[in-house]
Amino acid sequence: MNHELSKTLPLFTYGSLMENFFNYELYLKDRIKEKPQKARMKGELYHLDTKGYPALLPGSQWVYGEVFELVDFEQDIQVLDQLEGFNQGVPNEYHREKTTVYGWNETTQSYDRPLTAYVYRYAVEHDPTFEQHRILLATGDWRHYMEKNTIKTSEKQKTKKSGSCFFFWVVK
Repeated sequence: MNHELSKTLPLFTYGSLMENFFNYELYLKDRIKEKPQKARMKGELYHLDTKGYPALLPGSQWVYGEVFELVDFEQDIQVLDQLEGFNQGVPNEYHREKTTVYGWNETTQSYDRPLTAYVYRYAVEHDPTFEQHRILLATGDWRHYMEKNTIKTSEKQKTKKSGSCFFFWVVK
């Protein structure tokens, strides 16, 4: 493991690893120290319509998500790296990087708690179809996007009688 990326730090998530999403249930539910806390960071967030999950790129907009600490960092970060396609012997789908995020402060009712955390940024250089299949999320909030679009899709599926909208929560 890269020495720079082996230090135990919190993890910022903005997609399917957020609480109540499918990958949170599979990979994090019993592996984090405390309930995830609201947080945000600077970037540019996209939904990848052919993949069903988000892509974070560098940028100047606020991107909203959650931050938490893993109980067994060394073991669990390897599992998450595999899930995110990072450092697996093939071109990365995501890069894990250290960044500054701002945690929500209940007392001040603002995002004013700076923290150093890891984040998975999308490796756009390895996706030749990114430009054709990206949807910019101007709000920087993938949860909001998925909730809004799951309702629309669920209503369409009810009229077609074709299964459930579970796909939208089974992301990445």
